[in-house]
Amino acid sequence: FISNPSHSRKISIKMESASLYLVDERIKTFKNWPFSDKDKCNVRNMAEAGFYSVATGDDDADAAKCFLCGKELDGWEATDDPWAEHKSHAAQCAFVQLGKKENDLMLSEFLSVVQQYMINETTKRFATNAKEKIDEKAKLIRRRIMASK
Repeated sequence: FISNPSHSRKISIKMESASLYLVDERIKTFKNWPFSDKDKCNVRNMAEAGFYSVATGDDDADAAKCFLCGKELDGWEATDDPWAEHKSHAAQCAFVQLGKKENDLMLSEFLSVVQQYMINETTKRFATNAKEKIDEKAKLIRRRIMASK
């Protein structure tokens, strides 16, 4: 749990998403990846380049998303280089800018990646929570307006 002493609410981060900064956890998401280990666009190379699978069926079997910047790509080909594609489509990604596999990161670099990941995840959850609260208030206001007519 992440707790803010000035607020009584706690935000829980789901472990399945909180661990995607680890290459082995990203690898586990590629259950039906359409490319073989011999292809450049294989599961290990995808995960090492920061991607995890977001496929939901046959129509998007090759959909993958960066754990850090959130860039989602599909339409992969067997000869695609995941690092090059990531850099081409999301040059601003902090993970791409490091340009290193997880095992080659210095401790400070790894901690920086984890910190940015946690900031991104927490920000998304706050935004989702805020949107839900705004939607609830909007419904309440609409009901009051309709009731006063």
